[in-house]
Amino acid sequence: MDETDHRFAPLFYFEERDGSVLRAGPTGGPLFRLFGGQVLAQALAAAQHSVAAGRLAHSCHAYFVRAGRVDQPIDFTVHRDTDGRSFSARRVEARQGNDLILTLSASFHDAEEGPVQQAEMPVVPDPLDLPPQDEVIAAALPDMPPHRIVFWDRDIGIDFRAVEPFHTVDPSRAPPRRSFWFRSRDRLGDDPREHQRILAFASDLYILHTGLLPLGISWSDHGLNDASLDHALWFHQPFRADEWLLYTMDSPYVGGARTLARGMIFARDGRLVASVAQEGLIRLAR
Repeated sequence: MDETDHRFAPLFYFEERDGSVLRAGPTGGPLFRLFGGQVLAQALAAAQHSVAAGRLAHSCHAYFVRAGRVDQPIDFTVHRDTDGRSFSARRVEARQGNDLILTLSASFHDAEEGPVQQAEMPVVPDPLDLPPQDEVIAAALPDMPPHRIVFWDRDIGIDFRAVEPFHTVDPSRAPPRRSFWFRSRDRLGDDPREHQRILAFASDLYILHTGLLPLGISWSDHGLNDASLDHALWFHQPFRADEWLLYTMDSPYVGGARTLARGMIFARDGRLVASVAQEGLIRLAR
């Protein structure tokens, strides 16, 4: 794996174990459980590790099986399902001890030329005209429950900027749609696999709670119990995760203690570079 000096790099330093097992060290820190986007990105990196550098991921599908621990290493077992003339398929199992915490399947494709049609990027304010999300979160910390504070009162390495007003407490009911600009705070290298990993990391933030907007429920509600269940990601066109990307999200359904959300990620020049879908657990204390 390429080593760079940005803050995400330690997440992808793997120790090669027996067979096809790669071990990532404990994350540490104040969180009660591992951030799902981190494990998703690490599993994608483990799959990338077994594929030729020029054959990039075009899709990955993950299930979050069990909450991970920040004080234990993670072992990623990579299954090399197939290597064809232009596609490769991989499956990854992420374990801590005997506990399976995530499974991921990924497909890789050699670059090919072909016709292009895509969704149109919405017209939104420029990211530099919007306040950094960490300033918005900082103002809301006094009203957050403790388990939310430990997650949001830290530098995650991604500069997010909300297009619509972001309410943390007692939000008004609104359509299940929202958008964020985002980019890595650190300059990344030129390996496109690195940029895919960072986009995967960022894609798990904010999307889960989009479906709560019409219900007038805040993501920081004291009675909310939430967790990602599965996550799908498709890569369409080249991009850099250290340059501004627009993440537009919508939710077609909430019910049965689950919510489904979809996302499209555009480069600043209007190209659609990735698509996302996620289902999550949404339980409210009675």
